[in-house]
Amino acid sequence: MDAVPLVDRGLARKQAFLDAARQVFLANGYEQASVNDIVRKAGGSLATLYAQFGNKEGLFLATLKEQHELLLAAMTPARIDHLNLEDGLQAIGEQFLRAVLSRDNLTFLRLVIAEGRKFPDSALKYMTSGGERVRSVVRNHLAKHAPALDADATASFFIEALRSRHHYHALVDDGYVLSDGALIEHVGRVVGFFSRCARPA
Repeated sequence: MDAVPLVDRGLARKQAFLDAARQVFLANGYEQASVNDIVRKAGGSLATLYAQFGNKEGLFLATLKEQHELLLAAMTPARIDHLNLEDGLQAIGEQFLRAVLSRDNLTFLRLVIAEGRKFPDSALKYMTSGGERVRSVVRNHLAKHAPALDADATASFFIEALRSRHHYHALVDDGYVLSDGALIEHVGRVVGFFSRCARPA
């Protein structure tokens, strides 16, 4: 019987700190978050936390990086090359909008905006690279199925139309919830508009 590899205790401890920090930063924001609370949630010691992340700022940036990677992974479908123009745009739109409207991602975006002056490089990356990931997927899909369109400009318009009032409303009102049915209907209207632009009468 093959031996089961041992879990790297250092990596496990680091992930425990990140998981705990994510909860504390989401609940309290950066300024009010306490590293002592994070250590209590994660176990371990302050000395270990500082050895792995340097300080509270380092832990916040590491947490932000992990959340950003989770957001990027959730934003776009794994595969759409088998779909036609409308079905592909619908799949992209639904997945993108569900990701940006998720409670954790909204809370982190508010936190990034609030702390943007303190961490300008990380804030800019968080706020732009996700949109660029989706824009690239949309651009490629449009180039394949609607070559007469300016794929780059149309992809940008498509993303902003998806966000519409819903993303801004959700950012300022924590109680705002778009039902899945309403989300699918909204994406369908956006897709219908852009597909008509791609195939003029």
